[in-house]
Amino acid sequence: MFRFFEDETSLQEDKILLNKSNLKHIKVLRIAEDEEIEIVINGIVYLSKLIDFNGEKIANIISKRIDENESDIRINLYQGLPKSDKFEWIIQKSIELGVNEIVPFESERTIVKWDNKKEKKKLERYSEVAESAAKQSKRTYIPKVSRLLSFNEMLEELKNSYTILAYENRGNSLRDILQKDKPKEINIIIGPEGGFSEEEVEKFERIGANIVNLGKRILRTETAAIALISMIQYELGDINI
Repeated sequence: MFRFFEDETSLQEDKILLNKSNLKHIKVLRIAEDEEIEIVINGIVYLSKLIDFNGEKIANIISKRIDENESDIRINLYQGLPKSDKFEWIIQKSIELGVNEIVPFESERTIVKWDNKKEKKKLERYSEVAESAAKQSKRTYIPKVSRLLSFNEMLEELKNSYTILAYENRGNSLRDILQKDKPKEINIIIGPEGGFSEEEVEKFERIGANIVNLGKRILRTETAAIALISMIQYELGDINI
């Protein structure tokens, strides 16, 4: 069953007025009249049936329930800025796994440079990717993709919070750290395609970040992001085997 997101202004008694973007998507998907769909508004899932009302497609509410698809563990991904196609892939897959927010950042070895003049357009595109992934994976809300942060802005934002940094050269056991601390909210940091310098890692340590090593093999930035989220969800979240 297809899922869509609307805001509370769309809710009108026993009906939901669909926005233009959702109507366009419904047309592309060829969803037929009287077909049931899910519409999420403020964490409430409305099981609805698509009907025609005065020439406009609207959703007639059948029932509603509180959604329970979100993980008990909140994960915020701070991702060293990679190439655009890789970043879109990271956004998509990390949202499928349950990440709550994605924050790109620049650091010493960042290869890609973000044209500030195109920031608004890029964020609009990334928001579209996030929404599509949230719909597909039956999320309760659309995770936010933040503006690009400088390295120092990121450090300041991460002060006084529980943070894990994936580093290929050294680090502790992720399982040991998680089982000892059992945090409910985690900020995870993945370096850019060029990795982190030792000096940068030391700066993370000074703000209390936990340095972890993900194994003997060197992972690409996009692989490391997905691997670390999956490991955390397995240890503390809602991925159970």
